[in-house]
Amino acid sequence: MQFAFFGTSDIGRYRKYNEDSYLCNPKEKLFLIADGIGGQAAGEIASNLTIRNIEEFIVRSRTEDITWPIPYKNEFTLEQNSLLAGATLANRKVRELENQNPSMKGMGTTLVGVIIKGNQLAILNIGDSRLYRIRAGEIEQITQDHTIAGEQEKLGLLTKEEASNHPQKHILTSALGIEVAEKLRMDLSLVDIQKKDLYIMCSDGLNDMLSDKEILAAINSSKTSLEKMSLSLTQQANLAGGQDNITIILLSFY
Repeated sequence: MQFAFFGTSDIGRYRKYNEDSYLCNPKEKLFLIADGIGGQAAGEIASNLTIRNIEEFIVRSRTEDITWPIPYKNEFTLEQNSLLAGATLANRKVRELENQNPSMKGMGTTLVGVIIKGNQLAILNIGDSRLYRIRAGEIEQITQDHTIAGEQEKLGLLTKEEASNHPQKHILTSALGIEVAEKLRMDLSLVDIQKKDLYIMCSDGLNDMLSDKEILAAINSSKTSLEKMSLSLTQQANLAGGQDNITIILLSFY
């Protein structure tokens, strides 16, 4: 399965800082988005530290005999284990930095990450950054939001539309850096890729401003290239308010 990709990040219309970080590493087939929390520099540091540590661990684990921060879990693939181990290590690094710097107390980050392996996509999700899939003209959210509203939606207490407009939709129930790894909710999943699939990774600066249907419409209006799709999504999110940083990675399979 061959793929193309494009990543971009925009500060939005109201934020003074861009606390999002992202990684596109086609050689390792690794793609990550982290949306920092904690205010000003602390959020940016947490997201950047997370991205760098996960990438470093995955690259080194493929070329060197290094110690893993967690036991290998046989119920998951190697790629899923690698994402989990990288996130566990990053969580430790963020917490260590926070403990050394009282001014950074409360720092953390969401994370959505994927590794492509053959015809499958290994996925890790912490927090409310999302992964969508567009297949045969339909859009589907693959990840589950780790928010109070998202948890209620999962339990069937709220519809997707109700969760999207819920006053507690931004209150995270899981974020990297705020808990020891053993207590941190880190969702792992594995999906089969089909030709013509388009996957959208994003921070909540996109989906807070645009509904799923609006995201699909923006994609459909600019199908000439992944770069133009990303530009269209960012422009539409800013036109709708641009209240947060907007980070997007598109993965197209053919």
